[in-house]
Amino acid sequence: MDADVVIVGAGAAGLSAGIELAKARRRVLVVEREGFGGRAMNVEWIMDEAGGRAPGHELASALVREAEQAGVRMELGEVAEIESYSGCKSVACSDGTTYTASAVILAGGLAGKELGIPGEAELRGKGLIHCAVCDAGLYSDQTLAVCGGGEAGLVEGLYLAKFASRVILIEAQPQLSARAVLKDQARANPKLEIRCAHKPVRIIGREFVSAIEVEEIATGNRQTLDVSGVLVHVGFEPATGYLANVVPLDAQGYIQVNERLETSTPGLLAAGDLRGRSPRRFAAAVADGKAAAAGALRFLELA
Repeated sequence: MDADVVIVGAGAAGLSAGIELAKARRRVLVVEREGFGGRAMNVEWIMDEAGGRAPGHELASALVREAEQAGVRMELGEVAEIESYSGCKSVACSDGTTYTASAVILAGGLAGKELGIPGEAELRGKGLIHCAVCDAGLYSDQTLAVCGGGEAGLVEGLYLAKFASRVILIEAQPQLSARAVLKDQARANPKLEIRCAHKPVRIIGREFVSAIEVEEIATGNRQTLDVSGVLVHVGFEPATGYLANVVPLDAQGYIQVNERLETSTPGLLAAGDLRGRSPRRFAAAVADGKAAAAGALRFLELA
């Protein structure tokens, strides 16, 4: 077999699981579809429950370095199928590469939801962005819109405000849904204009984004706002589409696990944001990874 354990996803949960398994002298392979370190790499600050914060890229990079030093093998690939046999599990990627292992930890995290409005697909990568840290420097002294008034939307909006001349934050709910400390920072920032109870209905532009049309939910009145870019953060959904016939999923698509993070298939575990009832915090994902690693070790010892 290619490894004792294959881990799908190189975010906080996947890397933490890999580090623990490598320390236990197990052969570990992490398969990641985008970039090692996960979403935290593109988040300016990760906040704890007490209001403390640390740079996301620093926390994620430290995990990547620790995994490399521990001997975790990491490969890029988009997992398309997982099959379980009596003696092993097969992890197949979309490019045709297949890996085999005794156990698998699913830690692929979440994918950003789309708005589903006209202009979104056509202008993706042409002023429609999903990462403030990656792209903010391209929009210095310009006006930007952020769709989403949750925690991620506020964090990204505050970061964009360091570069842009104006940031319009659009939230469909009557009020912002982030923690109080973030809401206070957003309201105190003179560059941030908050529009609650509004929804985006169309992104406008030919070669690049030039405006966004918004609707006031209570009245149905619409207004076109001139912007150079639109950042979308309207929530996340679990990246579990390929697992529909592999493990039980709840109504929202999250993986159902027991208290040991085990699925109903022996040797197949889930950790981090894509498992049911996850707190969806960086520290919780790290703890999940360690717990899933312990579960995988128990399975290997009994196999």
